[in-house]
Amino acid sequence: MKPILAAAALALLSASPAGAEPPRVVNPGTPAPDCVFHVNYDRNADLPGYRSGPLCLPFMPTNQLIPEGKGPEFYIEHFSDAALRRRWPACLADPACHAAALADAKPFIAYEPRLTGRVDPGAAVDPEGDLDLRSIRRPGYFAAPAYNEPIARAENRTHTVEFTVPRDSYERLHLQKQGTIKLRGWYLEGAGVGGGPRRRALVILNNGGGSELTAIDDPRSSPVRTDAAGRSVLNPQPDGLSEQFGMRHWRGFAGVLNDAGFDVLVTDRRGNGISGGVAGFNTAEQARDMFRELDQMETGDGLRLLTPSGAMLAGHDAAGRLMAGLRATEIPVVLAGYSRGSYAVAWAMHKNFVEDCDRDVPDGACGPALGRPNIKGAILYGPNSAGLGYRVAGHDMVEAALRLEYNTTYYLDSDDVREHRQVAGADDRQGHLGLRRGPGRLAGSLPAGARAERDLRVPRTSPPRDAEPREHAPGRRAHGGLRGGGGAGPSVRAGRPCARGPAGPRGIQPGPLGTDDSPDYRQRQLNRRGVRAARAKGRCEGRTGGSPTHPAPPTADRAPGRSWSCRGCRG
Repeated sequence: MKPILAAAALALLSASPAGAEPPRVVNPGTPAPDCVFHVNYDRNADLPGYRSGPLCLPFMPTNQLIPEGKGPEFYIEHFSDAALRRRWPACLADPACHAAALADAKPFIAYEPRLTGRVDPGAAVDPEGDLDLRSIRRPGYFAAPAYNEPIARAENRTHTVEFTVPRDSYERLHLQKQGTIKLRGWYLEGAGVGGGPRRRALVILNNGGGSELTAIDDPRSSPVRTDAAGRSVLNPQPDGLSEQFGMRHWRGFAGVLNDAGFDVLVTDRRGNGISGGVAGFNTAEQARDMFRELDQMETGDGLRLLTPSGAMLAGHDAAGRLMAGLRATEIPVVLAGYSRGSYAVAWAMHKNFVEDCDRDVPDGACGPALGRPNIKGAILYGPNSAGLGYRVAGHDMVEAALRLEYNTTYYLDSDDVREHRQVAGADDRQGHLGLRRGPGRLAGSLPAGARAERDLRVPRTSPPRDAEPREHAPGRRAHGGLRGGGGAGPSVRAGRPCARGPAGPRGIQPGPLGTDDSPDYRQRQLNRRGVRAARAKGRCEGRTGGSPTHPAPPTADRAPGRSWSCRGCRG
């Protein structure tokens, strides 16, 4: 990634010899960047950008540009599951290619050490054991003065839940582990949504890579520091105060959705936190877990829960106690996730609307789409919507190694983005810098959005739940003074996208200031950016009302009176 950044910056900073063609840093048809901006954590590099008034808005360059002689379909045709399998034998026959692919694949089958309980040992659990659900932290734990998290308000409407799911293909075929594992987390009951008679609806949240729902994130921690060379680097975690940086913001998302009336289900993914399993990287298996959880809440099979009143229920006694007693195919559902969780959401949408494929077993085949009519849409925070074509060159063979050598599906291939038109509404939330480690997610989100009625919001910030604290996010002094809004607030929208077709970065208008999880941060956010600046640039807002300080609430369906539209967006 570093050479890509260097080339992009040099292309802007150095004059080309007379008659020489400057190095290409964007695809044909995309306006050339016109400024450079230094970004600290975690790039520590000069990035190309586009001017917006007095500001330079940096972006992560697209990792793989379209080769000469090919068109945009390169990102589709070259990175499908079938294309990966066709190229894998040649990589297998090339010792250097094979060794590199296996070496880069192995971290994605590795055990991820648990962090929950490292600071407060009272919450340390054996995720593979039979747990007393009362040993799991609940929202009320985070009401302590040191944390003072808004999620604590949900204590009296939160069930601690445990689901039973099969082990993934890697564990069964390589580790000879059989049987089942447990997925554990919270179910927050909502008051219902809608302007008339309130209707119960469910949002299923999916954590990002390695994240642990109940891990302590103390606001006194300083996740990022400046080293002797002047670079911004991540401090080790746990640090004696926090077990995992950033989780209070993610819990804040659950709280905001619940306050808006939604039921919210959020569990630690398999292989992470308080859930069982060895590795947390098979995102296609995690997609199946969402449907398993829905079914178990209806039938009670494999389900245990601890109610807000302290009652322990299991099996038949737990059936129908959640989802307002509705069936798994009745309650309106929105799937949401960030980073790795957005991969799982994308796979789940593909399984429901396009085809149900099993890419990581030898005899895997595709069956018909699940076709559940109550899956209404998806929220993708900091996603890589367009898959492998927008990642660093070589990741395609890493994914081939994962699927064919280690029976694990991790990255999205282009089969998902090819069929976006068949998928229900999605809302992409992408900071203009893209997520950390720079796989070109924003660049991929633009063409992916062109294939569907998809909304794309691009706040001037990093993703809303990232490892660094807000003080170190883009838009804060750690990044050289770029002034911007905060994270993208949760909403579910249907309607025309703000960025469509081949529109480049200049076609994106700043969206509204997002809803955050803490009033103090929201006030700082407003003070720094200013409401007038947000209004002057135009924003997408709900037809039923909404403002930077009070966004219109999300909706679970596409009722005409409550759909979302875009204003001031060029596409």
